[in-house]
Amino acid sequence: MTSVQIAQHVALETLPRFTMRPSPALIAATALLALPSLELGQAVERELTKNPALEQVERAVCHLCGRPLVAAGCLSCDRPRRISPSPAGRGAATAEAPAEPTPAEVLLRDLGPQLEQEDRGIAAYLLGSLDSRGFLDTTVEEAAAVLTVEPRRVSGVLHLIQATAPAGMAGRDVRECLLLQLDRCPDRGPVRDLARRIVAEHLPLLGKRLDGELARRLGVSRAEILAAREFIRARLQPYPGLGLVPATRVPPLVPDIVVRETEDGFAVELVERDRFWLIVSPVYERAAAAQLSQEERELIRRQLVAAREFINWLEHRWRTMARVADVVVARQHEFVRRGASYLMPLTRAQVADALGVHESTVSRAVAGRSVLLPSGQVIPFARFFDRSSAPQDALIELLAAEEYPKSDAELADDLARLGFVLARRTVAKYRDQLGILPSTQRRLAKPVSQPRLP
Repeated sequence: MTSVQIAQHVALETLPRFTMRPSPALIAATALLALPSLELGQAVERELTKNPALEQVERAVCHLCGRPLVAAGCLSCDRPRRISPSPAGRGAATAEAPAEPTPAEVLLRDLGPQLEQEDRGIAAYLLGSLDSRGFLDTTVEEAAAVLTVEPRRVSGVLHLIQATAPAGMAGRDVRECLLLQLDRCPDRGPVRDLARRIVAEHLPLLGKRLDGELARRLGVSRAEILAAREFIRARLQPYPGLGLVPATRVPPLVPDIVVRETEDGFAVELVERDRFWLIVSPVYERAAAAQLSQEERELIRRQLVAAREFINWLEHRWRTMARVADVVVARQHEFVRRGASYLMPLTRAQVADALGVHESTVSRAVAGRSVLLPSGQVIPFARFFDRSSAPQDALIELLAAEEYPKSDAELADDLARLGFVLARRTVAKYRDQLGILPSTQRRLAKPVSQPRLP
């Protein structure tokens, strides 16, 4: 066959082909489903600003569970709650219950009768300069320069704070912190006096455990050094402010989903339904039937359609989140009821199969969401799928409930009985990551999680 004959047999044919393309409405609904709650509030605000046919019903809501308040109290939480402003910021109540005083404010109140009126500002500045360890994060000279007062006045107020606050507070480093505690220690005797000499003159040697060198420099026996070391370990805290002075104030987390225990089991509620209560404006619905020009009627019609579509997208988001939450809570009911050690293996694909949706839909419904459990704990929604952190959570529960400091081997045995077979070294690694001391040091430590001197 010649090339001409071949060319005569080549022809183009048009065949029907079907492709599936998502509709604009489905794309918009999917995008809305993926938004975190904070960004959803911003999207609602933009839509309210853009479309006058959309209205939000204003209600004061509980800052914890998001449910409506009745007489400034939350019936769901069964106690008074601070009123949260509407996420869209359109006129909701902003009154708040009085916040609990900070530790620094309590100390300032206790110092009040001992302070001259003109020194209260100095005390407030110094207390505000305490870091999370209880150390003073400034010098007398710096504070005096900022407050434009004499350094001796700042020094006098600082000494008063150090004498009134818990022992060791407002020291400028570990050495001064320990000396302040020793000066207020009720025990008097040679061991305490030797401990003070070690801290004042040879603290670095104490940290390096150079007991022989300490004994030589101080002209005492090694047994006396060991007794002084044990006195320091048992009676002093290097960071007395841990847990007392907060580094930051973390605002309360408002959950997206609330799990409640009922007589019939666990019930799932969507908080967003109450936080974002949107309706189509009745005024615009009446205006659509009024005698208006064609152009005006068309504008109102488009705004009404857009308002109904946006509400439908929100409903799609909430239905999907509720369906996913129902399946997840049903699969993880033991975790919800009994705690972290009962978390079962669960994947997003399994939830998607149970609902007959794509796995990406479950991922969008879970990402960035938080859940309020019946215990009062707020956890990320993704936590239900995180089996890998269950051993650490179980270890935390075991350590919190231990009647005596258990060794890593004993903790490994307890974890094995809960279904987590871990080597002793792995338990020790997890314990170190959690900032928990070994059992030998926990026997001597006052608070279990408090770091100790070497």
